[in-house]
Amino acid sequence: MKFTIARSRFLDGLKSVQNVVAGKGSLPVLQNVLLEAEGTTLTMTTTDLDISIRCTVDCEVQEPGATTLPVKLLFSSISKAAEGLVEISVDENENATIVAGSAKFRLAGLAEREFPRLPEDDEAMSYEMPCQTLKEMLRKTSYAASQDDTRRTLKGVLMSFKDMKLTMVATDGRRLALVENEMEFPKDNEKDIILPSKAVQELQRALNGDGNVTIKIQKSQICIQMENVTIFSKLMDDTYPNYVQVIPKNCAEQIVVDRQLLLDALDRASVMTMDEAHSTKLIFEANRLTVTSAANEIGSASDEVPIKYIGEKIEIMFNPTYVMDPLKAIDDDEVKIELNNGHSPAVIRCSVQFLYVLMPLRTN
Repeated sequence: MKFTIARSRFLDGLKSVQNVVAGKGSLPVLQNVLLEAEGTTLTMTTTDLDISIRCTVDCEVQEPGATTLPVKLLFSSISKAAEGLVEISVDENENATIVAGSAKFRLAGLAEREFPRLPEDDEAMSYEMPCQTLKEMLRKTSYAASQDDTRRTLKGVLMSFKDMKLTMVATDGRRLALVENEMEFPKDNEKDIILPSKAVQELQRALNGDGNVTIKIQKSQICIQMENVTIFSKLMDDTYPNYVQVIPKNCAEQIVVDRQLLLDALDRASVMTMDEAHSTKLIFEANRLTVTSAANEIGSASDEVPIKYIGEKIEIMFNPTYVMDPLKAIDDDEVKIELNNGHSPAVIRCSVQFLYVLMPLRTN
């Protein structure tokens, strides 16, 4: 095999795939990238057996063929090379010679036949949507997924294709983020899936284009096709909890507040929160919100934000990070906060089909 490729183009492709490799102690080929040169394209593929990612870039192929090379070493070599053309040739023993400007590298590879085959997507349910829409939906929800390994199901993100819309949900049991987007698909394609956290991370890295993305689902597998990157992932085989029952049906009080002013006030007040008591008090009064926090025997902080509210005084305690996360993920100038009292869940809404439910902290 022999091909020539622009360094920047090769590096971008390797960046797309280099994170999906198995850890040390696994099969050596799972730490390699599969390189396939044919026609005018180079296809790069990596896998850890749960997730696979494939990226295709243009190149000039002198001798078509395929091999696998250690992806971390290959990426390091190309990243340190000077800008210009990179020439890679592979001999019959899978030894690669890489020439980039005045630099020359040699890497020992493994045969293509040792690399796991990618899953087929025959008879898959298919959906299509704008790339940026999917990226925004993940941005508005994924931060709320659990980081706790003991709550495996909640580490994923629910994607529910029902009633001619995609509903995306993430929760860690203390908060819940939900966003919806209308889309067209056959009635027979209604389905709930749980996308694993690593697939979510890789998808967020890859979703950079302005075109459409095609989602194909079959049994326990999902395939997400973008312009030049395709991600394959196993799906979680658990049943997602009934999230609808934790969304308050009615809230007595509604407060409208400037999103950025609230975010800034929380950020300032959270300076005084400690790891063992990461809490901030929000005091809602007529046309005024006071944000306070205190660290025992160290200091305190408070800030005020104007609000649109004429109801009774409500004091409620939150983890400030859990309030700031959705405010960072949405773009509206104003948000609506819905409350019943200082002990019940709060709901944050904005102009799009988004809501965020947050449980208050208990006070002594």
